[in-house]
Amino acid sequence: MSTTATGHDDWQFSILLRDARPRRLILEGNAFPPYERPYHDDLYFYAVMGLDYLSLEVSRDFDGERLLDYLFVQLGQPEEPPRIQVGGRQDEEEGALLLVEWRFPADKRTEMLQRLGDILGQPL
Repeated sequence: MSTTATGHDDWQFSILLRDARPRRLILEGNAFPPYERPYHDDLYFYAVMGLDYLSLEVSRDFDGERLLDYLFVQLGQPEEPPRIQVGGRQDEEEGALLLVEWRFPADKRTEMLQRLGDILGQPL
């Protein structure tokens, strides 16, 4: 598990999968809030860094919403609010997801990768 900058409001992240493709970087991992979670399962995230965007999917629950609040402070507000995606069958444990996308100029991709790496606590 990697840590971000020091402080009591910092989240920690572990990357479970890193898939670097020519036009995008795909990251899957877990996020750990700076407070004790009442759940046994980890907070999972799925992120894709394209040439001019960063998209993120996270659980639509209290912790997922707090993670987005944290990222809005770190990365700024996205142009559009998070969307809600409901998938799977009603009897599955999988719940709804929050999807958010940050847009940036293509020439700022390296800077955005650096910022994301700083947030995740490891170089990308």
